[in-house]
Amino acid sequence: MWLWLLLWLLAWTGGLIVEMDAESHSAYLFGMAAIFFSLFFFRSIIKKGNYIIWFGLCIVLTVTFLIPLNGVVNPFVWMMFIFLIVHITYLFRGKTMYSLLIIVIGSIYLIHMEFFSPIILLMLFLVSISTILFAYYFQKNVKDVTDLEERYQALLHTYRKVKRDSISNDEHVRQQERIYIGREIHDRVGHTLTNLLMQIEILRLQDNREEWSQLKSLAQESLSETRKAVKALKEDKITGIAAIIQLIRKLEAEQYISISFSMRQNALSISLSPEQASVVYRAIQESLTNVMRHSSGKEATIILEAPGATHFRFEVINPLQNEIDIKEGFGLKAMRERLIQIGGQLEVQSYSNQFVIRGMFPIKGGPK
Repeated sequence: MWLWLLLWLLAWTGGLIVEMDAESHSAYLFGMAAIFFSLFFFRSIIKKGNYIIWFGLCIVLTVTFLIPLNGVVNPFVWMMFIFLIVHITYLFRGKTMYSLLIIVIGSIYLIHMEFFSPIILLMLFLVSISTILFAYYFQKNVKDVTDLEERYQALLHTYRKVKRDSISNDEHVRQQERIYIGREIHDRVGHTLTNLLMQIEILRLQDNREEWSQLKSLAQESLSETRKAVKALKEDKITGIAAIIQLIRKLEAEQYISISFSMRQNALSISLSPEQASVVYRAIQESLTNVMRHSSGKEATIILEAPGATHFRFEVINPLQNEIDIKEGFGLKAMRERLIQIGGQLEVQSYSNQFVIRGMFPIKGGPK
């Protein structure tokens, strides 16, 4: 918008200078220029019937430099008509575009009618044919490609929305199932264990034997574990590798990023503490955020492993087009600090056209 305005201002300035040197009336020229730019700004407000504004711009341009006939060929007028042709070809399609182009070509003929000669007419005819062919080629090739890109982006947006809705619906259904199962366990198993406790207590009061006390303790422990299980089912908090998988699904759906995920030695057989699981999740989340921001390929590889079941290691690798100088920002520094807090370390490397983030820390608890 502003670039085109600058080009129009430069063209009009040059055109007015040429006309005033030819002793044209300056007040008339400036008045027509004011009308032209008023219409030019007004076109951004009107959506429907925009072609009428461009028709008006062509008429104003023609009348401005047609009257009076001063025998001067103004090159800046040609520049302005070229601007009109470009605008019309880009903004309109079909009959509307060709109608406006014919009006522009007719205006060019009118402005040069005092110079008519066989050579001038031939030149104007070639310009007319070239303009129509240019518009036809642009519509069939460049504009069609632009339309396809817009449709692709619209389909991609719809696809991401459908994927987000699908994931959201899956989570909702899963949570409803967990609530239902938790309610069933509470109502049936919980009530049964409570009745069992009451019966054991009655028997213990009738016959105070050690076995009844042991059975009572066992029943109380079972009831306590059942309540914990019900509480866990009602919570929708996912941690550890399950949370990482959910993060990958979300990014693939929303950001259209391709992620290869693999688990190697003992990755599934070890148990991470809540703090360790949180550190791994945040590190991978930050790494994938860096991929989305800085990588043009939108690809990443995630590797999880626990060599010897004594240390846990994760890697996030994404391809690079060119080698880069690594400068740790806030995200990488925060990742390093979290790993240090759990006795780990972070490596950030760039080699073989790959950017690698590797973290390692000792495992608490060992294998399951």
